[in-house]
Amino acid sequence: MKHLFFSFFFFCFFNLSAQNINQCGDRILKHQLENKYPGITEIIDKSFKSAKTKSPQKSAVLSIPVVFHVIYNKEAENVSDDLLHDQIAILNEDFRRLNENAIDTREIFENIATDAEIEFFLAESDPEGNATNGITRTFTERETFIDIEITDFLEIITECGFDFENPAVFDCILETLGSGLEIDEMKSAETGGVDAWDTNSYLNIWVVNVSLESAGAQQPFILGFAYPPTEAPNWPEGTIPEDIESKDGVVLHYQVVGRNNPEIGVLAGINDQGRTAVHEVGHYLGLRHIWGDGDCSMDDGIDDTPSASSNSQSTVAISMCSDLHIKDSCVDDLLPDMLENYMDYSLESCQNMFTKEQVDLMRSMLEGPRSGLLSNSISNIENTPSQNLVISPNPSSGQINILGVNEKIQVKIYNRAGALIMQTDKASFSIMSQPGLYFLEITDSNHHYFERIMIQ
Repeated sequence: MKHLFFSFFFFCFFNLSAQNINQCGDRILKHQLENKYPGITEIIDKSFKSAKTKSPQKSAVLSIPVVFHVIYNKEAENVSDDLLHDQIAILNEDFRRLNENAIDTREIFENIATDAEIEFFLAESDPEGNATNGITRTFTERETFIDIEITDFLEIITECGFDFENPAVFDCILETLGSGLEIDEMKSAETGGVDAWDTNSYLNIWVVNVSLESAGAQQPFILGFAYPPTEAPNWPEGTIPEDIESKDGVVLHYQVVGRNNPEIGVLAGINDQGRTAVHEVGHYLGLRHIWGDGDCSMDDGIDDTPSASSNSQSTVAISMCSDLHIKDSCVDDLLPDMLENYMDYSLESCQNMFTKEQVDLMRSMLEGPRSGLLSNSISNIENTPSQNLVISPNPSSGQINILGVNEKIQVKIYNRAGALIMQTDKASFSIMSQPGLYFLEITDSNHHYFERIMIQ
């Protein structure tokens, strides 16, 4: 639930660079939830604490089916299949710690950075059992899903104050906006959006325009937000909101989907690596902002993330991520701020890790309140790697090389549904299929094992 920012205000009145954008989307969603469903914050907190007491299984990779709902008014908002496939690849790289910049994790944090063993794939069947590519596309008459004029918004912040990092100022803004700011309308066909697929079985990601508009000009307002998990047993009887399940999932502003998004605009160099989705899925799986949304006395509930008094959003232009490494806002914990973490607001090019305890929590949520997502996972193919064989590269653009095998080899390739799509007796071959997760069954005189491969 990240990335609310007031870019129009900053650009027009202070002429600051894009690095000065304030990102606060999490607090808007929490404020609306608590207003609509008093006590929901406490329920979510109970779910979080319950998940922390469990010991998740790390013997299996957990796979999540994804459906993208692309809702557009202008063709620029109708993001391409290639960008959506790239977004899936980014999620898999970052959650499996296969990202290229994993090598940039500072030595002080290397021993707690880890592979989450969580993977994502585009859904292959819809809720009725029909074949799908995991993407829906819907034209809408709505030019933006933020129904507030910039002029009205400027009046509110003039009244409340300009210090958006001040909780009192931000609460004043939210209170003044009240019910005038509805941020879930893209999730219903009745309000110009698209109804969710079964939120217990699919990770729904709505890709939409959530900009502020004035006199025909638009500026990004919310880059993304997500609902955290809740557990029904924690709710007082009769108080479970009727529409939570219809809204559960992630929302992404169309400009921040994938890498090399042609519509990136003013977000270039800030939110251009597809990691808004990584951050939001982290929230969807139970993680909080790494700085605890407060000062050094606040905490994100994760023991192996250091304390921080604020997010690591850069307020000055930097040439290298190491320029930010001096940030140590809570000196008593003897650790610098973990700006590498996906749950911070640092530049996306500087983010590169989840911690072990963050991973444990996400997997506990997947094995608990979000376990319905795993029902679409194949279970008859287990990952049984050999220390003697090397699959390279992984992820791959399609060319696969298997090193360390005997001359006689048989390789069978299965898709995400477990169907055999090709087989070969070569140790070097190409998989000519769409991007996604595949499985290799490799047999020679010394080996018989399965390995996952990601095709980008």
